[in-house]
Amino acid sequence: MGDAVLGLVADELGSAAPPWLAVRNVSDPEIDATGIDLHQQAALAAAIYRAFGRWSSECSAIVCWALIAAL
Repeated sequence: MGDAVLGLVADELGSAAPPWLAVRNVSDPEIDATGIDLHQQAALAAAIYRAFGRWSSECSAIVCWALIAAL
């Protein structure tokens, strides 16, 4: 997770750190894995991604462009 490392480094630099932000793609869903094995978890994640992955990527792209436009 590069964005997490960037945050840690920026925190260590304090006021010398450049302004930054991270936009995460939400296409990898969090799954309640209670009662299902790893294979079932993977199948569920794949089904969710097939149904919504494109839209989550498009939303992330729109957010990125909005942030760039706001600079």
